[in-house]
Parts: sequence; structure tokens; C-alpha cells
Amino acid sequence: MTSSRYLIAGIVLLIIVVLVGTATAYANIDYAQEGTVKVVTYFGRIERVYAPSDGWFTTLAPGRESHEVNIRSFTESAPVRVTSKDNAALNVNIDVTAFTDATKVEEYVRKYSFDEAERHKRRNEILKGLLQTEARNAFSEFNAYEIYANQEGIQKRIVDALKPQLASQLQLVMESVQLGNPDFADDRIEAAASEVVANEKQKQAEEAKLEAAKISAQTKQIEAQTYANPALLDIKRLELQLEIERARSEGIKNHQGALTILYGGGQGVQLQVPAGR
Repeated sequence: MTSSRYLIAGIVLLIIVVLVGTATAYANIDYAQEGTVKVVTYFGRIERVYAPSDGWFTTLAPGRESHEVNIRSFTESAPVRVTSKDNAALNVNIDVTAFTDATKVEEYVRKYSFDEAERHKRRNEILKGLLQTEARNAFSEFNAYEIYANQEGIQKRIVDALKPQLASQLQLVMESVQLGNPDFADDRIEAAASEVVANEKQKQAEEAKLEAAKISAQTKQIEAQTYANPALLDIKRLELQLEIERARSEGIKNHQGALTILYGGGQGVQLQVPAGR
């Protein structure tokens, strides 16, 4: 009876050990979800980066930890204060959309921490500093009255300067930069700048009208010359007919003789081509 009790107790203990071991192993099974990667460290040293396509892995071994890194696109906004070429102060909000380069994750976490909150804090502080610098450089190339009319050029200047810096310093792939509406400290400058843009658009519209009028006049002149000399129409028609016949008739293609031009019959100039054999 006593031996039976020991046997039962042993079986129960074995079941408990198996259950605890299974639960522990299951708790240490990990995998990367879409839009993330997992950085596995072994006593603080990066061992491997797992992507979603790599499937599951385990951190059951002592000293092994898993750290998630988000590589989805994010947008960071930064209000910047800049001055124009002629020293007019203005504020503008800039949005940058980017994502972490999946091929540089190891360098990224080494540089900015394994902890996501700390990593993003440090990254965004540097990003806003870069934005401030490049926005100041871009806006300083234009006078106050030229800024509204050259926002596309300013945006391109910021993109061209910022993209390589984000790649080298922050391990980010930049997708886009969006400029908010420039807000001048002096409202009179803003009103005048808007007037400059309106005048420029009106000038472009008038230039477009003038160009259209020139083209229309040239077209009418050509038509008048053609109508004044009907033979030009006959010659052009014959040239077109000849091209059609050459493409369609093997006989004409192989013809070695001369073409015959006929006059009369009240039908104008006619072109006769003997068919080849």
C-alpha cells in the first residue's frame, strides 16, 4: 500500500514537472510580427535579428533576451522658427515621415538603446535638431516676398539635405517631408507675400494667353498660304498616297522603273505607278 502511494506521488510529481517545463518553454517562445523585428541578445551582446519570415525562436537559455524594434513608418512633427534672406522671422511646422532601415537594426539599437521609449526619445531629439538646421538653411535662400511662391523649392532643398543625414545618423529611410503654411511674425509681410504669389499667377496666365494667341496666328497663316496655293494640297495628298501604296503593294516595292505623272481630266495632278511583277 505504501509503495503504491509513493508510485502515485511520483507520477503526480512527474506530471507537475512536465507541465511546468512545458509552460516555461512556451512562455519563452517568441516571434516577430509584421512591421517589427526582434533583436535577441546573449548576456547583452546582439546574437541575431529575427524578421517575421524567420518564424519562431526561443529565449529559454540563460542570458538570452528578446527586444522588439518597430520598423513601421512614423511621422514626426517639428515647429521650427526660421528667417528669410532679408531677415523676416516666420514659424512653420514640418512633418517628416520615415521608417527604420531593417538592414541597420543592429547599429540602430546599439546607438540608441534596446529600450523602445528611450530609443525613440533620443532619435526624435536628433531628428528635430536636423529639421531646424535644414529648414533654417532652406528658408534663408529666399526673401520674405518670395517664400510663398517658392515653397516647392524650399521643400526639395530640405529633402535633399535631410535624406542622407537621416540614413547615416539615425538609420532611417525618409519617405516624405511636408511643409505647413509659413506664418510670418509680421502679418503685413504675410499679406504682401500672398499678393506677390497672386501677381505671379496672373502673369503666368497672361503669358499663357499670349503664347496661345501666337500659335493660333501661326496656324491661320499656314492655312491661308495653303488655301492660296491649292497645288500644295494636291502635292501633299499625292505624297501621302504614295507612302500608302508603297507599304501595301509588293509590286511597287520591287518596281525599278520611273513613276508617271498624268495631267488632265479635270481631276488635277495624278500620280501613276506601274505595278511590279
